[in-house]
Amino acid sequence: MDKTEFSKLFPLIKNESQAARAYRLLELRIVSLDLKPGQAITESELCDYLDLGRTPVREALQRLAQEWLVKVLPRRGMIVSEVDLQCQMRMIEARRAMEGSLIRIATRKASKDERARFLALADGFREAASKADEFILSETDSAFNQLVFEVAANEFLVSALQRMHALSRRFWKIQSQFEDILHVTAMTHADLAEAIASGDADAAVAATEKLLDNVEAYTRAALDRT
Repeated sequence: MDKTEFSKLFPLIKNESQAARAYRLLELRIVSLDLKPGQAITESELCDYLDLGRTPVREALQRLAQEWLVKVLPRRGMIVSEVDLQCQMRMIEARRAMEGSLIRIATRKASKDERARFLALADGFREAASKADEFILSETDSAFNQLVFEVAANEFLVSALQRMHALSRRFWKIQSQFEDILHVTAMTHADLAEAIASGDADAAVAATEKLLDNVEAYTRAALDRT
C-alpha cells in the first residue's frame, strides 16, 4: 500500500498524540503484513511514510519492540519480528492462564449500557461472518478487545494480554491465507460477546476457551507445514 492510499484509509483521530498515531499505524502495517516478518525497517523511512517526526516514531518502535513485533539488532538496525511458532504455543499457554479471568471479571462488572454495547458487537461479528468481511471482523474485534479492557479495569491483566493480542492478530492473518477461518472466528467471537452481554460468565469463559482451542489448532497446523 503506497503512502497516499494509506493516509486516506487511516486519517487523523481527534486528540490522538503523534506517538499514539505512530504506534497505531505501525502496528496495523505489521499485523496486516504490509510490513512483512523479517523485513528491515528504518526510522527515516517510517517517518517519511507516516509524515511524523523521529521522536514519536522512535517511541512507537520502542513500544512495538516490547510487544515482540519489532526486533532491534545491535549495530544492524531493526526488523519486523519473525513468526516463531513455538513462541506462539507458549503465548497460547499464557493466554489460557489469564484471558478467562479477564473475561469473567468483565462479565461481572459490565453495566447495563456496556452489556448493550457487547450485544451490538455480537451483531457486528455475525455480520462479518455472513459477509465474509475481514475488515468488519478486524474493526469489531478491536472494539471488542478495547471494551473488555475498559470494563474489566484490571491494569495488570490488561497490560499482559494487550502485548499478546497484536501477535495473535498477525498470526491469524497469516493462517487465513492457508485456511478459511474467518467464519468460525467471527461466530465464536459473537458467542463470546453475547455471553458477556447476558451476564453468563461461565458461558463467556467457555467461549474464550473455544477461541483459544481454535488458535492452538491453527498453530499446530502451521507447525505441521514446516
